[in-house]
Amino acid sequence: MNVTRMTRRVAPRNPGHPVRWRWLVLVVAGLLVLSGCARLPQGGPVGTSEPLAGNDNQVNYTFTPAGPSDGDSPEEIIRGFLTAGTGVQDDYATAREFLTEDAAAAWQPNARTLVYTSEPTLVPSATDNVFTVQMEVESVVDDRGIMSRMPANTTEAAEFEVTEEDGQWRITRAPAGVVLETTQFRALFGSHELYFYDQSYQYAVPDVRWFLNRPGTAADIVDALLDGPAPYLEGAVRTAFQSGSELARPSVPISGGAAKVDFTQQTFEGTDALTRHRMQQQLELTLGGLNNVSTVELSVDLDPIDLGPTPDGFVTARVNPSVGSTQVAVADGQLVYYEGDAAVPVGGLRTDAGEPPALPAMSLDGTRFAFLNPDRDQMRTADTDGSQRLVLQGSDLTRPSFDLSGWVWTVDHAQGTRVMAIDAGTGGAGDEATREISAEWIGDREVSALRISRDGTRAAIVAGEGGSNHLYLAGVIRDSEGVPRRLGAPVRLEPTVPITEVTWLSDQELVVASTSPNEPVEAQVVGFDGSLRTLKPLLGMTGLSTGPADNPIYAETAEAVHALAGSTWRSQAGVAEDLAFPG
Repeated sequence: MNVTRMTRRVAPRNPGHPVRWRWLVLVVAGLLVLSGCARLPQGGPVGTSEPLAGNDNQVNYTFTPAGPSDGDSPEEIIRGFLTAGTGVQDDYATAREFLTEDAAAAWQPNARTLVYTSEPTLVPSATDNVFTVQMEVESVVDDRGIMSRMPANTTEAAEFEVTEEDGQWRITRAPAGVVLETTQFRALFGSHELYFYDQSYQYAVPDVRWFLNRPGTAADIVDALLDGPAPYLEGAVRTAFQSGSELARPSVPISGGAAKVDFTQQTFEGTDALTRHRMQQQLELTLGGLNNVSTVELSVDLDPIDLGPTPDGFVTARVNPSVGSTQVAVADGQLVYYEGDAAVPVGGLRTDAGEPPALPAMSLDGTRFAFLNPDRDQMRTADTDGSQRLVLQGSDLTRPSFDLSGWVWTVDHAQGTRVMAIDAGTGGAGDEATREISAEWIGDREVSALRISRDGTRAAIVAGEGGSNHLYLAGVIRDSEGVPRRLGAPVRLEPTVPITEVTWLSDQELVVASTSPNEPVEAQVVGFDGSLRTLKPLLGMTGLSTGPADNPIYAETAEAVHALAGSTWRSQAGVAEDLAFPG
């Protein structure tokens, strides 16, 4: 069979050595070229059992794929091996049956998990006994449980090598990891939140991971927590556990709702009472997502740890803090509070700068405001004591965003692309009050939106070039005084709708859209667990406003403010524009 080759060949490796998968971004049409080649089955026997511990209480599905049969061809052996990746029992014992003895010993199924959408295709190579498997990949989960969503039409290819032993074909070279179809992945894996702290230890920051649903999930979660945050959060969050902290044994027994977490002696060496209480709280927040854990008990080499009375300085960390139901908006050329469907002028506030305010933001305590002029080349701050200041002049400024420390953020495009933060408490007075934030990875990309999370640890950014925008999530790295210094290396999220705007719906969800005064606009909820929920289109949507807790999602058109009720946009009686919840 003549096949158009769309991959680079991988240099042969030593037998039994794991082969790295190679990323290839290809058009879907490329798969159609191979349509005459063998297709890989997605089926296989499946059973169910009692729900395992998980934050969504999902049913534990048990797949029982078949092992190799006498006389299987090389293609059938490779297909069988891939299908056997659903059989997690006994450390993937069935899948290892398709490998030679050396390859079975070297293969690392937990190295990563590829989640595919379209059926994989098996292509013979020009080299004898070498085959290429191609598949369209939706996401990849690494050995730490970190999921990376792939751009649309991302295709991955990997080579397998087989040999004949005693008249039977077996695989001598296979990539580390397993491949799962989307529904198989959702059946076998569950999302869980690891919790870290903001710099002040007042807020709990979620780090969403994916783990196999199995009895050992609690130990997997604790191991991942001790290993530290995902790369995009490094430097932006803190952990109570010092480097070198380890479980004393590879299990976390759960009995009567109590998770018994046993550590090595080194884990607690040099720790004080405050640190130990923070360790306990961090574990309670993290393991509390399991539906069979209500308390956490700490021990060292099986000796229980008495934490003692709560020390001074310890605070209960806030999770996904509410910001209330009052928004800031513009009505009749003035800043107003907007709640429910009523607009009320902000008392004591002067905004008579000769131009009406636009795109306002409000501090978390509701006493400070920042806004642009209609040309978006000036940013001013104002307080309820009547003070008002011009704090920044630039070009094509993005909507301001407050963080919990009172810094107000925007992006200036006057001289390239510069991320700026202004200390609203000092009104931009002095060199230290106005800072350019290092964000080298942005480069010269055009930024249309930047919003800081309400815990102050993350920035959601819409940036692009050449008319194509992308959504990024980056950690906010601060110095010891809480002054923002730079944005860390980002992770890219993959919404499936056009985007120019982003807002924080919760500490684990964003809402994005590409607003337009004339066209129907689809907003989309983007979850950090990879989930996507597209909202009902709204004609002429010009703005979005979202807040945590029970607040609805608000959208604006030229005619009215709309609130999302279920799946329906309902017009409000109040008249205002440029709505925004605190933050």
